Amino acid sequence: MKSKWKLWLIPVIAVLAFGVLKGGNIWGKGETTKVAPMQTVAITQVEKVKVENTLTLTGSIEAVKESIISTKVSTGGRISSILVENGDQVTAGQALVTLEQQDFLHILAMRQADLKKAESGLITAKADLQRYQELYQQGAISPKEYEAVEAALQVAEATVSSATAGVAMAQEDLTNATMIAPIGGLVANRNVKTGQMVSAQSGSLMTVQDISSVYVVVNTPQKDLAIMKKGLKTEATVDAFGDKKFTGTVEVINPVANQGARVFETKIKVDNPELLLKPGMFAKVGVKTGEAVEVLAIPQGALTSKQGMYFVFVPEGNKVKRVQIEIGQVINQMVEIKKGLTEGQQIVVTNVNKLKDQDLVTAVK
Repeated sequence: MKSKWKLWLIPVIAVLAFGVLKGGNIWGKGETTKVAPMQTVAITQVEKVKVENTLTLTGSIEAVKESIISTKVSTGGRISSILVENGDQVTAGQALVTLEQQDFLHILAMRQADLKKAESGLITAKADLQRYQELYQQGAISPKEYEAVEAALQVAEATVSSATAGVAMAQEDLTNATMIAPIGGLVANRNVKTGQMVSAQSGSLMTVQDISSVYVVVNTPQKDLAIMKKGLKTEATVDAFGDKKFTGTVEVINPVANQGARVFETKIKVDNPELLLKPGMFAKVGVKTGEAVEVLAIPQGALTSKQGMYFVFVPEGNKVKRVQIEIGQVINQMVEIKKGLTEGQQIVVTNVNKLKDQDLVTAVK
C-alpha cells in the first residue's frame, strides 16, 4: 500500500519542479520581472561663471512726459470736430479738438461793444471832471458836487477795466475753442465724441504722451535701498519683445516708503527711440549694482521641476540620483545654483525628463 502511495507522488513532484525551473507557477503561465532599460545620457560639471552684481525688480511702464487735454473755456461749449485718434503721432501746437465757435464770436462781439460803451463813458466822465474842476475853483459848485463828479470818473474807469477784462476773457475762450497739443507725442485715452458738451469740469478729453523715453516704475524693498542709487545703469525686458534689452538709468528714488508695503518707489528712465515700450506694460529690470561676481551655474537643460521645486540628476556609478536644488538668476543659457550642488560636481544634461531616481544610465561626456 505504501509503495502505491509513493508511485502516485512522483509525478506531482516532477510537475512542481518543472514549474520552478521555468520561473512560473503550477496554476498558470509565469511572469518575468521587467528590468528598466539603460539610458545613455550626457553629463557635464557644475562650474563658476562671472555675472554682474544685479538687482532684479519688476514694474510697470509710464510716459516720462504726459499732457492731459481738457477744455479751458469759461462757459463750456459743444464739440464740432475731433481731429485725432488714439495712437496718432502729433506735434506740439497741433490742433486736436475744436468747439463750435459761433457762440464765442457772439460773446466776443458783445464784450467789445461793452468796452466801447465804457470807453465812451470814461471820456465823458473825464470831460465832466475837467469842467467841474474849473467851476469848483471859481466857487460855483459845492465840494459835495465836485466829489460826486470825481466818484463818477472812478466808476467809469472801473467799468472800462471790467469791460477790458471781459473782452480778454472772450478772446481767450475763442482761442481755447481749439484745443492744441502742448507737447509732441502719441494720442491716448480719447474720451470724447463730436457733439458732446464739455466744460472745465469735464476733466480729461484725451492725453498726449511723449514716449521717446519712458519710466519703468519699480518698488525697491527696504533691504535693497542702500545699494539703489541714482545713475546706476539698467537693462529692461518685456514679454512682448522676448530677450530684447532696453538700456536705462535710475533717475528718481522716492525717499519716503509706501506706508502699506514699506517699499520705495523708484523710477528708471529707459530710452525708447523706436516707441516699442508702451505705458502700462509690465517690465523686468536688472539694476547693475556692483562689480562682476562668480556664481555656480549649470545649463538650463539640466533642470527638471515638480510642484514649484527644481531638481537635477547626479550620476552615481551606473545609476542617477535625483537632487533638489535652489536656483537663482538666468545667465544667458545657464542658471545660477544657490544651493544643492558644488563646483565640479557632475550632473546629467540630457533626457532629464525621462529619468527617475535610481534609473540605470550609461554616461558620456
